[in-house]
Amino acid sequence: MKLTFYATLRPIVGARTLDIELRCDATVQALIETLAERWPALREHLLTEEGGLSRRVNIFVAGRNVRWLDGAATRLDGQEEIDFFPPVAGG
Repeated sequence: MKLTFYATLRPIVGARTLDIELRCDATVQALIETLAERWPALREHLLTEEGGLSRRVNIFVAGRNVRWLDGAATRLDGQEEIDFFPPVAGG
């Protein structure tokens, strides 16, 4: 699956886009845990201390925010494009 990272997340992973392979019945939670293991600095952006989805980053699966899908339980088939957007402020 193709992952795209925006703004402050991009320097953490060292690239704008990545291709990651997960098993075909993976969830958003499994993807986030995989990313946090590979890039520990992402953990604080993606997960709460309790292990739930952080509100600090919006995660879009095929253009839809996972908060409006099944959250961390959203199923992935391995073909989606996933975007990670940190909050943006300013004028």
